[in-house]
Amino acid sequence: MCLLYLSVFISFVLFSYELEYTNNETNSPGQWFEQLNEELKELNHAAAEYAWESSTLPTQTSTVEKIIQLTVQKSHWTKAICSRGTQYGDLNASFSRALYLLCQSPRNSDEEIREITRLLGFMQGIYTGTQVCLEDDRSSQDSRRSLESVTYLKYNDSGDPVSNGVTCLYGEPDLEKIMANEIITEPNQPKSCSLDEERVLRWVWNSWRLAVGPPMKHSFKQLIDLMNDGARRAGFQDIGAAWRAELEIPNLRALVHQLWLDVKPLYHKLHAVLRYFLKNCYAELASFHRDGLIPAHLVGDMWSQNWEKHVASILPHEVNIERNFRAANWTSEHLAKRAEDFYSSMGLPMMSKNFWERSVFGRVGNVTKCHGSAGNMFDEDDYRMITCAGNTMSDFYVIVHEMGHIIYYMLASTQPTVFQDGTNSAFHESVGDTIHLAALNPLHLVRLGLLDSKYLQPEAADGLNSFDYALLLKTALIKIPAIPFSYVMDRYRWDLFDETIDFDTEANSYFWQLLEQEQGIRSPSEIDRTNLFDVASKYHFSDNTPYVRYFLANFLSFQILEGLCKKSIFGTLENPNELPMPLHRCDLYGSKRAGRLLKKALALGGSQHWSVVLKILTGSENISSAAMLNYFEPIVALLDRMIHDAKIPVGW
Repeated sequence: MCLLYLSVFISFVLFSYELEYTNNETNSPGQWFEQLNEELKELNHAAAEYAWESSTLPTQTSTVEKIIQLTVQKSHWTKAICSRGTQYGDLNASFSRALYLLCQSPRNSDEEIREITRLLGFMQGIYTGTQVCLEDDRSSQDSRRSLESVTYLKYNDSGDPVSNGVTCLYGEPDLEKIMANEIITEPNQPKSCSLDEERVLRWVWNSWRLAVGPPMKHSFKQLIDLMNDGARRAGFQDIGAAWRAELEIPNLRALVHQLWLDVKPLYHKLHAVLRYFLKNCYAELASFHRDGLIPAHLVGDMWSQNWEKHVASILPHEVNIERNFRAANWTSEHLAKRAEDFYSSMGLPMMSKNFWERSVFGRVGNVTKCHGSAGNMFDEDDYRMITCAGNTMSDFYVIVHEMGHIIYYMLASTQPTVFQDGTNSAFHESVGDTIHLAALNPLHLVRLGLLDSKYLQPEAADGLNSFDYALLLKTALIKIPAIPFSYVMDRYRWDLFDETIDFDTEANSYFWQLLEQEQGIRSPSEIDRTNLFDVASKYHFSDNTPYVRYFLANFLSFQILEGLCKKSIFGTLENPNELPMPLHRCDLYGSKRAGRLLKKALALGGSQHWSVVLKILTGSENISSAAMLNYFEPIVALLDRMIHDAKIPVGW
């Protein structure tokens, strides 16, 4: 999920706009700061309008040209405003921070900016417009027949997509839902282990990569060269270093590596148990080799980062939350209302009138981009969301997550424009994730009518019951596999950017080396993948969005949840006592104490370093894995028992 920007490149270059008063002389730092924020608000508003237009309408040449012109113009504005700011010498803390946030951008020429914007538009068009098409009479046994049968979205005069007489599927959400088992069988039911189903999954997995990867490969190589040129002119080693600078963590590589090492033992246990059940399920499948790697198409996700579809196979339970969720028959608007209800119960802002009138809930009309996005339009009370939500729990997560971005925008809106984007991108991603963790509380599931209240009663000395374990395992299968995936995504790109690996000869083979090494998965296809470009199958790659923000947000969300729970129960973060309940049982619904703490932290926007914001929320200035490991402690014990009893080998 991401904020609604045209591209991450633009968020670094910043949009340029030749406002007629940009060159006016300012007499003091105060006047400079005021002018900066007035102009930046207009620039951001124009950029947001173009971003919304490009996300909700078919790609128009005129829109692309306006985006290019705006990007070029704003680079000029940034250079002028930063040059003037550095002439003032000593500035107060707010002015200095504004100068730092604005003026560390890569420095590309006008022509380079035009080419970068064109390349990004081309890659995004491939990702969002590509459809994998089947002939209507295609049988599952004929799975190779349409491997390269792809098309790009076409519209008729009425703005409706043209079917061309065949069944065509988008990557998101169509193929993604097939991989997640939302079409083939009922969700969260033990798998059928059908080899016909396996062939369909393998076909979907491989077709999407063949469709979007090769067309993007050459463009991304050009993009790297151009972005590196701009980053080096700004004093960075490469564009990867510029991306990392945004997070303001000097030892970021070391921190990321250590956090991954902290959670790696838990991941290896989940991997071992899942592999055990899958091998028993697909005993006839030759894809399971002795090396212990899991075929990527069987884990339940297009990118192997979410394994929740296997929870019922690993730990069957009489309660099927997903089925109950579907039975409620909520629309996407209903889901948004329930998300708003949770936030507002804590005293956080309700969504604006503009939000309800202008957001897009579903693939309607000409909307082609179905990846969840939240937009700050930099206009009074104008915040919007795009999501092709249905009525699943994963759809609810997307809406809660994107609404977290909007809550952050709303609370930071009292800050000067330059500080309204938040303290850093990882914190922006963590807000909605924190609230979603809180909404998965068994008490709130009872409140929503999805769970019988009898499952609030403990069955053992640890205060848990069978449903607690099923819910914790479901959450672990969602959250933990996402960690090595997000680790690989940016480690891979950082190594491409600094030329640790040779793009022309090693780009895809190195990607699979990392996936095998860190995720323990392998390609299900026997074709030679050396010259392919499988990383392009993920939205954030074509959108040029750094992924380490999601890696860090995963850890931050558990830390913030723990801090909000302490505040809610004890009234302070200083209380040395442990929480009186397991962390996943802490109910934040209606907690004004927790809401006030969240408002205090988020209202700072980007005016303070992230460590200041983290200390307000958790009492600590350091990002840690401790809260996450505490949350999943009961599952570690459960996995240990499974591994011991079934003599399951761990590792690969």
